[in-house]
This record gives sequence, C-alpha cells and structure tokens, in this order.
Amino acid sequence: MRSKNNEEAVSPVIGVILMVAITVILAAVIAAFVFGMSPPPKAPTVQLRISAINSTDAGNGTLKLTHNGGDALILANEKITVTDAVDDSPIGTITGLTLIEFQVPVTTIDTLGAGASITYTWDATDKAPAKGTILKVMLQDVPSGQVITQMQVTVT
Repeated sequence: MRSKNNEEAVSPVIGVILMVAITVILAAVIAAFVFGMSPPPKAPTVQLRISAINSTDAGNGTLKLTHNGGDALILANEKITVTDAVDDSPIGTITGLTLIEFQVPVTTIDTLGAGASITYTWDATDKAPAKGTILKVMLQDVPSGQVITQMQVTVT
C-alpha cells in the first residue's frame, strides 16, 4: 500500500515572515544609528579674566569680563550666574542673565573676541557686594548646556 503524504508545510511561509521581520529590525537599527549620531553641540573654549570692584561705600562698582584668548563668545548664547561663594545666594540681579543682558550700560556688542571686555555696573538700586566678598562666577553655553568657566573672584 502506498501512503500519500502531503509534504507541503508551513515552513516556507514562516521563513518569509522571519526574513521580512529581520529586514525591518535591521532597517530600524541602522536608522537609529544614522539619525542619532549627530555630535552634540560644542561649547566654546575661552580664557577669561573676571574682576569685581566695589568702588564706594554707596555700593557702586563693576563686574568686568575680559576675553584673553580662545573662541569668540556669542553673547546671546552665554548665560552668567553670580552667587556668593560662601552661602550660594544670588548676587543682585545678575544671576541667569545672558551676556547681552549683562552689559550695563547696554552696548551694541554681540560677540566678545580676544582683548575685548564687557562690564556690569552696580549702582544704588543694585548694590555691589562688599569688599572682600568672594563671588562664584559661572559662565554657561546655552546651546550645549556645558559650563564654559567657573571661578571664584574676590571683590576689591
């Protein structure tokens, strides 16, 4: 007696489905690498000199940033934070300003290159910290979120 076996199976269908699934997964992995590989924005590298001066007992004074070398700073992209180094309390109205807003009196400078300076002037309404106060000054690049510089400055 001859038995008649049906040798057609589901394996070709399963094979096609597995090949399509593997192709889709590979395409997704490759797309994730290609679209997710852009380098993060880079903060400028700069050397700054920062000085704080209280010139009178009335609280007048200046905080001056001088660019000593490195990349030019786009002032609208940089944020400054000035706090008391001892108790981390904010100093006046400077904290959180972009360097464009920092310039008092306001000037038309929008980039800071080597040798240039910008100044914040304290007056009777926004008094300068007392002489001998240690300030913590942090400059942060907004697009990259990286800290450009952080230093302590003593008010003279």
